[in-house]
Amino acid sequence: MKKILIPLDGSKASQKAAEKAVSVGKLLNAELTFVTVVNLPSEDKYSYFGMNVETAFDANRKEMMKKLIREEARMLDIIVRNLDYDNLNIIKKVITGEAAEEIVKLAADENFDLIVMGRRGFSNFERFFVGSVTQKVISASPCPVMVING
Repeated sequence: MKKILIPLDGSKASQKAAEKAVSVGKLLNAELTFVTVVNLPSEDKYSYFGMNVETAFDANRKEMMKKLIREEARMLDIIVRNLDYDNLNIIKKVITGEAAEEIVKLAADENFDLIVMGRRGFSNFERFFVGSVTQKVISASPCPVMVING
């Protein structure tokens, strides 16, 4: 196992997973890739509640995305900077799209050996309505997934 993918969303669960991934990475002398996925909320989400934000979304989509990418990159830098990864090779990536889809795609495209990610601990009922990025990644991953409870 030489390549470990660590998705981060800033949550305590993902930070805990990053710490565990570093521990595993040290044991295996693995390359660690920390990734965060930026996704603008869909205007469909708001139209469901009778709000029309489509014009605002269209007008500001590029600027909103640029700002989100900058902020996610800052968050990624802070989390990784605070980890004790010794001399392991570290890569940081900010990508855009739907989180689970992009994580699975990245894992497949770059031949990762392991994904280490957090789980926030939603109940089955909450997961049914909210969905779970972790569950979707587990279901579609091309490699093993180590889940760290948050």
